[in-house]
Amino acid sequence: MAPTKCDLGVATRGLHNGRILLVKEASGRHEGCWGLPKGRVEPNESPEEAALRELHEETGFTGIIGGLVGVRTALHGNYPAVFLCFDVRLGTQTGDHDDEISEIGWFSLRELNGLRWVSETIHQLALDAFTQPVVLPAQAGLTPRTSAYAVYRSSRTSPSKGAR
Repeated sequence: MAPTKCDLGVATRGLHNGRILLVKEASGRHEGCWGLPKGRVEPNESPEEAALRELHEETGFTGIIGGLVGVRTALHGNYPAVFLCFDVRLGTQTGDHDDEISEIGWFSLRELNGLRWVSETIHQLALDAFTQPVVLPAQAGLTPRTSAYAVYRSSRTSPSKGAR
C-alpha cells in the first residue's frame, strides 16, 4: 500500500483539581480564542511525542499521555486531515509559553460556555473532559517493530446480568 499525504494535528487535554488547562491564541485567524494546547506532527515524530511537545511549548508543562479521547477527520484540499486529542497527566511547569500563546488559564466546567473558542470541536472536547471522560488507554505495540508504537483499544466490560 502506498503512503498517503495527511495533515496530522494533535491536542492535549489536561485536568487538575476540577479545572482544565486552556491556551489563548496570540495571533492569526483565532487570535483571542481559547483552546487546548495543539499543533501539527512534525517529520520523524509520533503523534504522542508531538502532543507532549506542543503541550510544553504552549504551556511550559510536561506531561504523560493517558490515552486517546477524540479523533476528528476531514479533507484539507485533496488530502485527509486527521486531528487526535489525548488526555495527559500533567507534570511540572518547567518553562513559559511560546509567542503563539497570549495566555494560559485553568477553567471549571461552568466557565467553559463563556469563552470564545478556536472551534466547536475543541469546545466539545473540553466539555467532554468533565461530562464524558472516556479514554482509550494505550497499550504497547502488539507486533514486534524497530520503532515504538501504541495501540488504543476500548476496555469494554461484559454486558450486565440480565441483559439480553
